[in-house]
Amino acid sequence: MKSLRTTLITVIATLLAFGSSSAQEEFIPTRHIDNDIRGRVEGAFEWEATKRLSLSAEVQMRLNNDLSDVDRFHASAGVKYEVCKNFDIGADYILINIRDNAARAWEKPRHRVNINAEGSVSIGRIDLSLRERLQTTFRTDSVNRFEKANPELILRSRLQAEYNIRHSKWTPYILCEINNTLNAPKVVANYKEAQMSRDNYITRYRAGIGTKYRIDRNHRLEFYYYFDYNRNFDIDYRGNKGTLKGYAEECSYRHIIGISYKFKL
Repeated sequence: MKSLRTTLITVIATLLAFGSSSAQEEFIPTRHIDNDIRGRVEGAFEWEATKRLSLSAEVQMRLNNDLSDVDRFHASAGVKYEVCKNFDIGADYILINIRDNAARAWEKPRHRVNINAEGSVSIGRIDLSLRERLQTTFRTDSVNRFEKANPELILRSRLQAEYNIRHSKWTPYILCEINNTLNAPKVVANYKEAQMSRDNYITRYRAGIGTKYRIDRNHRLEFYYYFDYNRNFDIDYRGNKGTLKGYAEECSYRHIIGISYKFKL
């Protein structure tokens, strides 16, 4: 009986210690929220190489801080293949140059590769499409893998509805998109004493409205507005000791106004 009592006490003590240890691993971030009005101006070229295969190139400038500063430049090239009438696959490469306006300098460039799959269906004059995009971003600066993922993997899911107005050059649309992290680093008390573990969370909710305008057979314009709610976690460790220095949840509300021109062959 005494032996059984000793065993029970030992088990209970172990469970309490485990629960206490687990509770200590619960980290609550400080929360920062900001609002911004942003802008995008882009020019694109698309060439239908064959009936099913098309190639594209694009340059884009982005503005931030209520449209007062240049945020970044994108230069991209892509390919899209029509597998069947209602299903496309494709890939894009994007060179990203980000400006640190506080330091008045450009950060080291980043390389991004997108793998896309898109299905569509028509219901009357409404065209519905669902696009799944695996986005991989490679940094060229040096980062602590316990603070930032490199490469960063994100799954972007977009649902869009276009309305074809009879005998009109305008095609209005609405969309919603969710971005989900796939390999974000998980916060730990001391990264030098912990194994690497990953976290998953939704990093962006997007709702948008826009319209496409067909000037003629080769020239297109597009105007759009996006509302983004972005959510990221900023993890900071002391480099010499590896202990957690700061942990913050960065939230932002972004109003994005964009205009795009496309030349299509």
